[in-house]
Amino acid sequence: MNRVSIEPPPPFQCDVTEVLHTSKGPVWICAPCPAGCFKELKLEKGLGNFAHYRSIIQKLEVFGKVASGKDGRVALALIDGSTVIGYVTCGYPDQGERWSKLGELMYELAAVEVSRNFRHMNIAETMVQSLLADDFYEDKITYMNGFSWHWDLDGTGLTMSQYRQIMMRLVKGFGLQEYYTNEPNIAMREENLFMARIGSRVSEEDQKRFRNLRFGIVNRG
Repeated sequence: MNRVSIEPPPPFQCDVTEVLHTSKGPVWICAPCPAGCFKELKLEKGLGNFAHYRSIIQKLEVFGKVASGKDGRVALALIDGSTVIGYVTCGYPDQGERWSKLGELMYELAAVEVSRNFRHMNIAETMVQSLLADDFYEDKITYMNGFSWHWDLDGTGLTMSQYRQIMMRLVKGFGLQEYYTNEPNIAMREENLFMARIGSRVSEEDQKRFRNLRFGIVNRG
């Protein structure tokens, strides 16, 4: 992905892909962020406010852990060069999850959040684009789990159905589409969704393995 040179840079030392000029001032989109660059940042108070779900991103150290993992990627949205108002994290599935049975073929768009105080500014879409517009994904099946108990229904005032549509629109522009699966966490509620994009260099054999794994059938590579 080509990086752009934008002046003046924020104090945070990371590649800047875009600056969004919003009603609350400039928002810096930075990606990918290296593991050692998060220490001087702070989380904006509108992050992590969910009535029925505790976000995994409670401390900045989590970003470092993701970014230091193999092929782990983090995108941040910043104000003032040091305050995180949004993030996207990507990486391989954890061992024990169904999708890990295909090894490094499967790559998860794991977390997307924007502060309640900075929504409806195209921040989430821009962060996702900053990570997914890369040739790396042509060798992967990139997927996203949409668990309804993670959704900020209180903060948005949306129904589950409406929020589900927003999640689908967020990633459809990058080639992810809905796939059916009996994976227990997805199948637990009808509002949940599983979306994926099959990279252009993924073999027919691996695509078959993916089709089977969606319904619990493991084909060893």
